[in-house]
Amino acid sequence: MIYSYNQLYLNDAMNNMAEAFEIAAHIYKLNLDYFLQIFIISGIASQFEKGNPKYIAGKSGAELVADAVILTNASEVKMPETSFINISEEYWTGWVTAYYQWISGKTFKEIQQIISMSELKNKYNPYHEMDEMQIVDYIQSKADKTNAVNRLQMYRKKLGLSQSELATEADVNLRTLQQYEIGAKDIHKASVSTIASLARVLKCDMKNLL
Repeated sequence: MIYSYNQLYLNDAMNNMAEAFEIAAHIYKLNLDYFLQIFIISGIASQFEKGNPKYIAGKSGAELVADAVILTNASEVKMPETSFINISEEYWTGWVTAYYQWISGKTFKEIQQIISMSELKNKYNPYHEMDEMQIVDYIQSKADKTNAVNRLQMYRKKLGLSQSELATEADVNLRTLQQYEIGAKDIHKASVSTIASLARVLKCDMKNLL
């Protein structure tokens, strides 16, 4: 794991992101995936990723949301009159997102491509009762699966093969191949013979597909 910034700032960053998600959902009535998108577009996400103290510790969650909606013209500013902390599914989702970003070194855009905020929120039960590393392991397993899917597509397209051509040459069921490519089926669970056949046609090592 590559930490994004000094751990001294981590607790503030997690608390502020958690509060931002809570406020975005309950005060601004924004979908969490939409809020993360404007957080990215506003440029504030990149400041978080760099560990800019002004954003990860110097601003409250309410201020982060306000800055994001102003910079993207996504909504009118709706600052809560008092500190707004409610340990909800949204709060936990923001907390976990900030923690995973810090511990993985991935950008928020990369994280959004791995797991939607809606899916992550739905993992509140039972993960909120577990150590944070449990949900980190879950997200990382999805990241690994996504990487494998991207590699399969990359090698196929590099050789200019259609899915149908690859399926025929590797003697793999076309529907199964399509499911591997979209991640509907886990290629890690494919038989050794299937991986070997795909690797042979794609002219790569078996390990490169896993």
